[in-house]
Amino acid sequence: MRVRQRDIAKAAGVSQASVSLVVSGRASEGGISTTTQARIRAAMEELGYVPDAAARTLRGGRSGLVGVFTYEPIFPARPDEYFHEFLVGIEMAAADQGQDLVLFSSAQGADGRRSIFTGGASRLQRADGSIILGMYRDDDELARLTTEGYPFVSVGRYDPVPDAAWVEVDYDGAVTSIVADLRQVGHHGIGYIQGGNTRLPSLSRRKAFENSTRSDVTAVLAESELDEAALLEWKEAGITAIIAENPDLAEKVEQIIARAGLRIPDDFSAACLDTPHRSGRSASWSHLAIPKREVGMRSVSLLAAILDDKVPLGHHEIVHCSPHHLGTIAPLRPDRVHP
Repeated sequence: MRVRQRDIAKAAGVSQASVSLVVSGRASEGGISTTTQARIRAAMEELGYVPDAAARTLRGGRSGLVGVFTYEPIFPARPDEYFHEFLVGIEMAAADQGQDLVLFSSAQGADGRRSIFTGGASRLQRADGSIILGMYRDDDELARLTTEGYPFVSVGRYDPVPDAAWVEVDYDGAVTSIVADLRQVGHHGIGYIQGGNTRLPSLSRRKAFENSTRSDVTAVLAESELDEAALLEWKEAGITAIIAENPDLAEKVEQIIARAGLRIPDDFSAACLDTPHRSGRSASWSHLAIPKREVGMRSVSLLAAILDDKVPLGHHEIVHCSPHHLGTIAPLRPDRVHP
């Protein structure tokens, strides 16, 4: 037997109009107290009431659905994969707010790239708003979403579309802190190893390193240039500390250092700008503890605030990030000090 709103009203001891306001997401506008809202939701759960999402949309209410759109495949998301903790945070926050998640992942063009718009329309409209993830984005599509007034939040800073809402990790502050820790123990020659991509998180890290090392002697190696000869040249040139942009590069550095008969942190202090692989050679590296789960949770909370008109569509938030030291930032050896 189908449970109707009048059944909920009777069980909760309220009017059917009050139930309708809660179902449509307009309870606060209708003056329904939080206590009464809780009682209505408890009755809905007890009776197993499932709102008709399509009917709610037609009435101008909300579907209670939060979309998650990814520009590239991210499942299965194993614990070591970049997006795993973001997704955990998104799911936790959605569950806490009593919302369901809808994953939009099947719309692909002939070249295999994913698209928000198929046949000229956005499939994201099925959800009240969406969280956007992905290393690579389609600027034109996201600009179109903002023009159409569709609420979405980017996981990660997104400058190409100024009106986009985003939640970003404070890479500037975190990388500055890593560099300051290196300086404090005598390191002023710092080498940076960057990946062979132009992904948004990578660009943020590179910019933060550049901004925080203007007074230092620095050198930059691309992943394709990283080999034993390059690191030995760094050693001769007075580079005493290495910062790897991502965990894969940290692993590669460890392998090359071992082949060269060198050691970390004896010959080079080292840090990684992400969490190292748990079972890798670089597992003990000093690194940034990127609060990915918190970013995921904050993204959902920000989307809810936008939907409630508490903040504008283009609101931005920054989440603090701290260095985590496991012993690979060591005092500079006296024999490595250059005059």
